[in-house]
Amino acid sequence: MLNLNSLFIKYLNEISLTKNYKNKITTGRDALRKKIGNKFSDNGRSKPKHCSQGSYAMQTAVMPLDEDDFDLDNGVYLQGYTEDQQSWPAATTVHIWVEDAVEGHTDDSPIDKNTCIRVNYLDNYHIDLPIYIMGENEEEEEVAYLAHKSKGWIESDPKAFTQWFQNCVNENGQQIRHIVKYLKAWKDYKGVNIKGMAITILVCENYKLTEDRDDISLLETVTNILDTLEENFQCYKPVIPKDEDLFEDMSESTQNSILDGLRGLQGKLDKAIYNKDNDKEASDILQKVFGDRFPEGKDQVKSNYVRTQSPVKLEEDSHFA
Repeated sequence: MLNLNSLFIKYLNEISLTKNYKNKITTGRDALRKKIGNKFSDNGRSKPKHCSQGSYAMQTAVMPLDEDDFDLDNGVYLQGYTEDQQSWPAATTVHIWVEDAVEGHTDDSPIDKNTCIRVNYLDNYHIDLPIYIMGENEEEEEVAYLAHKSKGWIESDPKAFTQWFQNCVNENGQQIRHIVKYLKAWKDYKGVNIKGMAITILVCENYKLTEDRDDISLLETVTNILDTLEENFQCYKPVIPKDEDLFEDMSESTQNSILDGLRGLQGKLDKAIYNKDNDKEASDILQKVFGDRFPEGKDQVKSNYVRTQSPVKLEEDSHFA
């Protein structure tokens, strides 16, 4: 079998956000925070607090492909409200406040979506501004409530999700971040219709640790995810609201497309690792599922190709084809 870990680490570097890109998007984010704070103060309201959330906060963001936009989430947490929701402004009202605050910040007008205000930038990225107030639910737990334009104030706690993911990393190590990023880059390149949050949850719940072998860990994790989804195609959020299935409204054809995509990825990984004699042959296969951002291997048999005197004995729970 081949050890393709070094190629995957190069790929990880290729798909990770560059320092210049991080500076660009955080400069835009900080400018929006300042504008919102100033506008709220001008209108006699308390300045909101802000919190980066989503893939950027969890350090699982990947560089977008040329034709895609990068999505940066900046939570706007309104201040000065009690836990009595009857005293809160309407969700549609706070959308207007934030939209008004960022109007004219870029050439395109902000977009008022159900769950956020979106500000588009010319440099292939946009910043989403979901709006929250901290409150108390029926179980007397402190949770964040999201201003949903059509549903009103609904429970949604991105900080709790980020902490849940960080706990997974603390327990399993940084490799889990690598696996999430590989799968996000795969779904972007192949156009697989699955949310980044769903990928993150599925990886955390099906992760197989293989120290110093991202290639094997990715193959085993994808295999576990497939086993899970083939048995029951669902993905529940691990934090409030825990009864939210991210796949609930997904059509059967979309489900089958995701499963077919994962099977294709699994097959290519297995073939590259176990059935090829050199890194060049393996990388040719993997570029079909990851694109040309995946590095090209050398066309020679290397010492990391392991030959055994006798067949490898597979354990009962092994997934190797």
